[in-house]
Amino acid sequence: MKGSLVIAEREIPGIMRNKPTLWILLTVAVVFALTILLKWPESGVSDLTGSQARGAFRSLAMAMLTAVVLVVPAFPATSLVKEIRRRTMELLLNSPLHRYEIFFGKALAMFCFILVLLTMTLPAMTCCFAMGGISLTSDILRLYVLLIVVCLQLAVLGMLVGTWAGSPESALRWAYGCTFALVVGTLIPWQFLEGMEGPLGSIASFLRQLSPVPAMLQMVSGTTVSQVGLRDSESLMESYFLYAGLFIVIGSGVCIRRFNYSLLDRSRSQGVITDELSSGGQVARRLFFLIDPQRRKAGIPFFLNPVMVKEFRSRQFGRLHWLLRLISSCAVLSLLLTFATTMGTVDWGVERIGGIIVIAQVTLIIVLTPGIAGGLISGEREAGGWDLLRTTPLSAGRILRGKLISVVLTLLLVLCASLPGYAVIMAIKPNLREQVMQVIVCLLFSAALSLLVSATVSAFVRSTAVATTISYGLLMLLFAGTLVVWSNLDAPFSHTFVERVLSVNPMAGALSAIAASGFETFDLVPRTWWTSGILCGLLLITLQLRTWRLCQPD
Repeated sequence: MKGSLVIAEREIPGIMRNKPTLWILLTVAVVFALTILLKWPESGVSDLTGSQARGAFRSLAMAMLTAVVLVVPAFPATSLVKEIRRRTMELLLNSPLHRYEIFFGKALAMFCFILVLLTMTLPAMTCCFAMGGISLTSDILRLYVLLIVVCLQLAVLGMLVGTWAGSPESALRWAYGCTFALVVGTLIPWQFLEGMEGPLGSIASFLRQLSPVPAMLQMVSGTTVSQVGLRDSESLMESYFLYAGLFIVIGSGVCIRRFNYSLLDRSRSQGVITDELSSGGQVARRLFFLIDPQRRKAGIPFFLNPVMVKEFRSRQFGRLHWLLRLISSCAVLSLLLTFATTMGTVDWGVERIGGIIVIAQVTLIIVLTPGIAGGLISGEREAGGWDLLRTTPLSAGRILRGKLISVVLTLLLVLCASLPGYAVIMAIKPNLREQVMQVIVCLLFSAALSLLVSATVSAFVRSTAVATTISYGLLMLLFAGTLVVWSNLDAPFSHTFVERVLSVNPMAGALSAIAASGFETFDLVPRTWWTSGILCGLLLITLQLRTWRLCQPD
C-alpha cells in the first residue's frame, strides 16, 4: 500500500492549501462557537438534570451533520473531474500504481480532510461536555463514529459521481442531488406512510434506514422516539451502519473498476439526424416519438427571445423532449402527492401534510435551481461564449431576460407538481382555501429568490463550479439558517426576534400560512412577501447592472 501513501501525500497538500478549504474550516469553527454560546446557561451554571447540556449536544450534533452534508460531497467529485480534465489522471493510470492504490490514496486524503473538519468542532463539543449531563463514550464517541461513517459514505458517493461527470459543475449538481436524495429524499415516504402495514409501509421503513438523520435523532434524543411520537423497536443506528457499510464497500469496488482508460476517452455516439433518413425511417420515428430529439430544429421565430431558445437547445435538460419527461415526472409526482395527501390527512391532519409538502417542494427547488442557474453567466464566460454574445446586436437586458426565462419555465413545471396535493387539501378542508393560496405565493417567492441568488452569484464569479457551490451555501443559509434561529426560540431568542428573522424565509411564511407545527404563533404573511419582494428587486437590479457592465467593451 505504499502507492496509496504516495497518492495521499500528493493529494493532502492540494486540498489543504486550497482557499475554499480555509474558508470552510474557519466558517465551521465560528458557527460551532456561536452554537455553543447560544446554548450556554445565562447564569454560567448548568441545571442538575442535564437538560441544557442535552439540548446543546443535540444542536451541535445536527449542526455537525448539516456541515458534513454540505461540505464533504463537493471535494471528491470535483477533484476527480479536474484531474481528468487536466490529464494528470492519465499519468497516474500509466504509472506502476494499481487502480486500488489510486483509489485508496484519494480516499485516505479525503479521510484526513474529514478528520481536520471534525477537529474544528472539538472546542465546542468540549464546552458542551463541560456542562455535564452527557457521556464521553455513549454520546460523544458514538456521535463522531456516526459522522465518520457518513463522511466516508458521502466521499465514496462523490467519487462515484466524479467517474461519470464530464465537468466540475455537472459533478457538483449530481453530487449534491444524490446527497440530498440520500439524506432527505429517503425520509419523505416515511412521513406519509408511517404506521401503514403492507408493502408500502415496509418500503418506506426500509428507505428511512438509508438516511443518517433518523439514526442521529435517535442517538441525540437519548430515546427511540420518532418524529411523530411513535416508538421504534429497532436500532436505527445499527441499521444505518449496515447499509452504509454495504454502500461503501460496493461503491468502492465500482470506483476501483472504473479507474481505467475509459475515464480519459469517453466515446459518445453523434447520432443520426432524422431529416437525413429515408422517408420510411422518418415516418417510423414520427410514430414512436411525440417529439423527436434527433429531428433538425426549425428556425427561431422573430417573436421569441433567441437567447432563451439557445439556452433550451444547448442545456442538457433544456431540450423539448427532456422538458416533456420533466412534465411526465411531475405528473407522476402529483399523483403520488395527491394519494399521500388523501391518506395522510385522515390520520395526521391537513396542517402536518401541508407542512411536509412545503418542505419537500422547497428542498427540490434548492437542489435544482443552483445547478441550472449557477452557470447562466459564469458558464458563458468560462467557455468563451460571452464574447460571442457581446458581438451580437442583442442588448444586455434581452440577454438577461432570455436566460432568466429559460430557468423560470423549468421551475414553474416543478412547482406544478404540488398543485394537485393542495387541491385535495382544499377539497378536504374548504376553509383553508385562502391559506393554500398564500402557500403557493410563498413557493413562488422561494423559486424567485433561489433563481435570482444563483444568477447574481453567477454574474460575479467566473467559474461555474465555484458559483454553484456559493449558491448552494447562500440558499442553505437563507432557508435552513433562519430555521436554526427558530429552533432556539426562547433559548435565547425572543419571539419577536425570531419572527423578524423568519420574515426573510419564504418557506417559513408558507409553514406559517398552513399553520404547521411550531409556526402557529407566527404571523409571517404578508411580511414575508414584502421582504422577499424587496430582496428580489435588489437582486434583479444588481444582476441587471452587472450584466450591463459585462456587455461593455473591455
